[in-house]
This record gives sequence, C-alpha cells and structure tokens, in this order.
Amino acid sequence: MSKKHFLLFILFPIVLFSQEKNQLSDTIYIESMNDKLSVKMDVDNKIETFTAIEDGVEFKIKPNTDYRTEVAVHYRFVSFKLGFSPHLFTNFNEDNKGKTKVFKFNTDLYIKKWVQTLSYSQIKGFYSPDFPIPDDFPTDYLILDQLKTYNFTGITRYRFNENYSIKGITTQTEIQRKSAGTFMPSLSYSYNRLINGTTNQKLNTFNFILSAGYLHTFVINKKIYASIGVSPGAGIDFNTIEDRNNNGTIKDKDTNYTLNFDGHLGLGYNSSRWFGGGFFRMLSTTRKETQIVNYDTFRTHFQVFFGYRFDAPKFLKKSADWAEEKIPLLK
Repeated sequence: MSKKHFLLFILFPIVLFSQEKNQLSDTIYIESMNDKLSVKMDVDNKIETFTAIEDGVEFKIKPNTDYRTEVAVHYRFVSFKLGFSPHLFTNFNEDNKGKTKVFKFNTDLYIKKWVQTLSYSQIKGFYSPDFPIPDDFPTDYLILDQLKTYNFTGITRYRFNENYSIKGITTQTEIQRKSAGTFMPSLSYSYNRLINGTTNQKLNTFNFILSAGYLHTFVINKKIYASIGVSPGAGIDFNTIEDRNNNGTIKDKDTNYTLNFDGHLGLGYNSSRWFGGGFFRMLSTTRKETQIVNYDTFRTHFQVFFGYRFDAPKFLKKSADWAEEKIPLLK
C-alpha cells in the first residue's frame, strides 16, 4: 500500500472523493493565500460548566476562569492551535475559588472538499459558585481542586459547494470574494473522561453526532464579510459511571440518544495582511441526566479574533510543495 492510499485509509473510511478533479487555486469566488503564513489569536468564553447533586442539593460546577485564548498558525492545508487561559482581565481569587489549569491542542487538515479536525483538551480545578457552605467553612466557595476533565474529539466534514471557502472563516488562508453557501454535513466523535479524585468517581462517555449543516458567507464589500451557519444533528452517548466506596467499586452503564443544534453568526474584516472579526455561537444538546454530573443543555459563546498574514518562509513553502506533489489531494 502506498503512502498516499495509507493516509486516505487512516483519515477517511470512504475515499470516493479521490476521483475529484483538481480545483483552481483562485476563482471569482475564492482568493487563495497559499503564499502567506497566517498567525491568529482569538479569545472566547467557551468554558463548559455542569451541575451535580449532593444529598438532594443541586449546584453548579465551573472552572475558575472566564476566558480562553488560542494561538493558531495556518498554512495551506494544515492548521495548528494551542489554547490556554491567561490570568488577564479577570479576578480569579484563587484563595476562595481554587486554581484552574486549562490546556487545548487542535489541528485541522484540509483535503479537497474534506476537513478533518482533531483536538485534545483538559481542565483541572473547579469550584461551585452556589453550593451552600457553612459559616465556619475556610473558603467562600466549595473548591473541587481534584476534579479533572479530559476530552478527545474528531470531526469529519464535507463541503459540497467548491465555491464556498470554509478556510475563509476558520483559518483565513483564503478570502471569500463573492457570496456563497454550502451544505456541509459532518460526523463528530469524542471521548470524555471526568475524574473526581476526592470522591473516587469517574465518568467515561463516548459520543457520536451526525449533523446536517449549512454555511453561508455574505461578502459585503472588498474587506467586510458576514457569516451564518446552522447545523442540526442527532447523536448517541455511551456512558460508563464508576463509584468507589468502602464496599468496593460500583459500575453502571447507560446509552443516551441526543438531539443537537449548533448555530453561529459572524462578522469579519480582511485586508491583504491584517484580518479580524467576531462570532456569536449557540449550542443546544438534549441529554439524559447522569448520576455524577449534568452538562449544560444550552450554551452561548462569543469569539473575538485578529491576525496577520506573513510571507511564508522558503523552507515551509518547499515542504508544502513536496507534500502536495506526493499527495495531490492536498492541493
């Protein structure tokens, strides 16, 4: 098996798209920025919270941070992102709320009309803003410093309309020059692990979601654009709950069917070098309650980003040219 076919086998079970014709780098709809290295920073509040029940009392659980920052590097068909939570513009009050550590890594691979996303994130350290604590408690809030979450996620998407640029709203390595939209179905799959080191409770969830999305970019003028997207879907969760106590370990398994909705509105700016913008996103998921935590079913997030396009260094251009020569599907 050649390297080309091995790569396709790993990334996509269905390889019929390998029969597609090569697209032109530039069209009246899309301007390619293949000679530019895009560096972007964005700030968002996509910090997931959840609720728990203890002795009949329901209370919220959240990390001691309000914002997350990502630094991203994009070039041609590949993208890398590194996320963290800086201690800026927020009073973290670690003495009363504890310390939170956030880490995220994300990479995107663009192959013709396909987009493959892989990401990993972890959060350690949470607190409860509304848990009823006694007057003589040493802190103002209940601190859950031994609570950890881990998440591995993959998303495979397919863009039907070749005149629509998904890179134009994700990596800014292309610019949408004429308004266009596309039907964009996706399959997402994730593994979530939650561990409470204090109570010895664990929750493992495998999740699969099949979505039917539609995205549209409205080109207002040469430098301003607006974006809208909706993606309803259905999925399934496979949960395994472990609870350790003096009597041993109790395991419980269940299966949940979910309904999902993901929508966004965005406004962006493009020049030959500078770019920026903001997005508002709404997420909704119906999910049966678990015995340990209940994730929020309705969430809204915002994202603000800005970046700059550099002339790509020669060694990077040669490496990308070599990869595209060996694997033409990357062009």
